[in-house]
Amino acid sequence: MQLEKSSKQSFLFQLPYQKTWVLWLALALACFLLFGDAYAFDNPMALQSTIQTEMNLNNVQFNMLYSIYSAPNIILPFFGGILIDKIGVRVSILIFSSILILGQSIVVIGGYSLSYGTMLAGRCIFGIGSESLNAAQAAIMSQWFQGGQVSLALGLCLSIPKLGSALNSLVSPQIQANHGELGFTFLVGLFIVIFSWGCGLALIYLDKKNEELMKIWKELNPEEGNHEIKDTKEAQNSAQEMSLQIRKSESTESDRSVSLLEDEDDDDEDDEKEEAPVHEAKEEIKLSDLKHLDGSYWILSCIIMLSEALFVPFLDNGNAFFQVKFGFSQQSAGVLLTIPYVFAACVTPFVGIYSDKIRQRSLLIVLTTVIFIITHLCLLLIYCDSACGVSALPLLSLGICYSFYSAILIPSIPLVVKSQMIGTAFGLLGVMQNTALALFPLITGSLYNSHLINEEGQVDPFQGYLYQSYFFVGVSCFNFVIAISLYVFDKNGSKKLSRLKQKSK
Repeated sequence: MQLEKSSKQSFLFQLPYQKTWVLWLALALACFLLFGDAYAFDNPMALQSTIQTEMNLNNVQFNMLYSIYSAPNIILPFFGGILIDKIGVRVSILIFSSILILGQSIVVIGGYSLSYGTMLAGRCIFGIGSESLNAAQAAIMSQWFQGGQVSLALGLCLSIPKLGSALNSLVSPQIQANHGELGFTFLVGLFIVIFSWGCGLALIYLDKKNEELMKIWKELNPEEGNHEIKDTKEAQNSAQEMSLQIRKSESTESDRSVSLLEDEDDDDEDDEKEEAPVHEAKEEIKLSDLKHLDGSYWILSCIIMLSEALFVPFLDNGNAFFQVKFGFSQQSAGVLLTIPYVFAACVTPFVGIYSDKIRQRSLLIVLTTVIFIITHLCLLLIYCDSACGVSALPLLSLGICYSFYSAILIPSIPLVVKSQMIGTAFGLLGVMQNTALALFPLITGSLYNSHLINEEGQVDPFQGYLYQSYFFVGVSCFNFVIAISLYVFDKNGSKKLSRLKQKSK
């Protein structure tokens, strides 16, 4: 009896971390790995008025701080996944999180010296590390979680970092008001990035230790080990399909949505198995697969691209917009702009749960574009001479827009492409998204600058933002037309978005 007890204790001692409570510690570390990334990414947004005043920048020059972030990532999806596979996920996390520190450090130097060129260089470097770190985070979580837990893990990894953006919007204007030094405010962001880097180091240690314990555990349990390998491969594929969207979305519904179509597509899958061998879904573009992407994919990708462009570039100038349009101070506008981030984080899980119960997903996509139109019309038409609570309503609506974007639009991609092309589909979508995120801030900045002087020859920031709002409303309406075309195309074609079936219990 004592020998049996000793044997059990020895077995428990060798239990891998991912089969104990340490699994959730690793998940928490993975979430905070990108917390600093989200905080520092939105640093300029919270300080727009201060940056433009102290550095004498117009809106185009300010928005370039965001465009330069996205520019390198127009190319990176062509090579995404390859570097991580070659150098390993742990080394990737260390390198890319260190690149974030380097990039933000250069931004800090630019803030202290009020050097615009230095800040641009720092933002560019920061963008390179950020996108790659997103992919590495998804890769390491896919090794820790299996089956349905992957969706839960990635969902938390998507939502928790967004709170970093909310925290930045809340505290950065306050720090700037108290210290009056732009470089110091960026330095606080650097400290938070370093905190995330420390979380990355702890995650690397746990992952290495878990790998060692897992080897021992598989030797003691060879049958369980075989099941573990199979589950891990499936989990990696599931995570890789979604990893490109980690910074920009909060979706946890892709796996469930795909399962709803399994019964309907069994015959098609049998035919697909006779075709070329399936390659694992990676964040890389297979040019040979482009010819197999049908119209539904291209139309849906355009909707996703424009939807994100209606959210992120608007918030890039959101602080200054609410100062000019609604009479808020930089600090109070920062508090107000936490609404869409926090509200989206709260609403997204419920949208995800109920989106599949309403079987007409293509109609939900149309509804998403309608909400975007309503949101930007409210931002255009509502006006207050002084700070007023009604201005929060379009921000709540914007949070709903982002929830629908995350829980409905992004998870629709796997529904319209074959399983072996999901990596290519998401990689190409990443190119389209980053192209939009690089161009839209420059377009809106140019519109603002070109209409800054009114008919009387006076500087009128209100008129500049008015024409910016016209642009967003126009893009929203155009996006609605595209969504209608997707509904018609899908209804008369494969009906993969129009006829989701409840999975039998």
